[in-house]
Amino acid sequence: MAEPNQGTSSRSGSDLKRHRVVLMKGEHCWKIRWDSGEEDLLVAVVSDLAADEQIEFDWFDAAMVRHQVANMDPDESESND
Repeated sequence: MAEPNQGTSSRSGSDLKRHRVVLMKGEHCWKIRWDSGEEDLLVAVVSDLAADEQIEFDWFDAAMVRHQVANMDPDESESND
């Protein structure tokens, strides 16, 4: 899966806050990252993942990610890994 933060934003780097949600499911660990303002793109990407029957990411997983994003503190951003 291509991550939504691969240079898709036209805003300057100082204006961006990078966010992350980690979803653990069985042996899978989904690390989903996006920049502030790209939430609509994130919703589209997780919806596409859920619709793909060849990927072990279902609609419940998509709902969990969307719920975490909706309830995320706007000032919370990803720390360096």
